Amino acid sequence: MTIIRLAGSTTMRGRGDPGWRGAIEDTDAYDLADPARRGKILSAGALVISGAADHVMLHQHREHLTGFVRDGGRVLVNGQVVLPFIDGLCRWLKLDYRSPWDLRPHALSDHPVWDGVDYRDLHFRTGVPGVHTYEQLQEIGVAGFYGRGYHSPLPEGAMAVTGIGPNSLPLDYTYPLGKGEVLVHGGLDLEGFADERYSSRRLGPNLVAWLGAGTGTISSRSSEEVSA
Repeated sequence: MTIIRLAGSTTMRGRGDPGWRGAIEDTDAYDLADPARRGKILSAGALVISGAADHVMLHQHREHLTGFVRDGGRVLVNGQVVLPFIDGLCRWLKLDYRSPWDLRPHALSDHPVWDGVDYRDLHFRTGVPGVHTYEQLQEIGVAGFYGRGYHSPLPEGAMAVTGIGPNSLPLDYTYPLGKGEVLVHGGLDLEGFADERYSSRRLGPNLVAWLGAGTGTISSRSSEEVSA
C-alpha cells in the first residue's frame, strides 16, 4: 500500500529507508492542483498531511479529500487547522498556558498509533545531546512542541485520544467518515516525534501500520473522477 505525505516546505528524510520512513512517499501538497498528479495522490492507500501544508489550498480540494476518506482511506492530519479541508475537521484553538504542566500531553483513550508510547517522552524536548530521564528533561527541556492547543467542538462520533493540561482538553482525536477514518494531531508533525532514543520511537511504525490498515483505493472511483 502506498502512503503519500502531502508536504509543505519541510520534507521527511527517509527515501530508500528500509524502515517505516521508507514506506511514506513525500509529495508537494500543491500537486493537488494538477489533475494527473491529484489522481495519483487520491489513488494512494493512505495520506499524511503535514502541518506545513497550505490549508487555504487544501480547502479548495475539500471534496476530493473528503471523498478519499469516505471511500475507505485513512488520513493523518497534522498541525493547527484554521480552515477545515475534510468534512468533520474542527478548528484548532490556542491554549491559555502558564506553565509546562499546562502543556502536559496524556492519554485519554487507547489508540494503536500510541501503543507502547510513554507520554512523558512527548512532554519536553531539548537540544542538549544524549538521552535524558524525565526528571532531567524537566530541568533542561522545553514543553509545548508536541502541542499548545486543543480542538473543539469535536465532530460527531469522534474519540479524544490525547488530552493536554489539567483540564484534559482534546489535543489528538480521531473520527470515522464513511468507510474511512481521520486522525488529527494538533501540533508539529506527529511522525517527527518518533525518536529512536525513547519510547516515542514506536510512533513511526505504529503510524504506518495504522494507515496501512485502511481500505482506501481508487477502485470505487474511476481515474477520471479523482482527477476531475
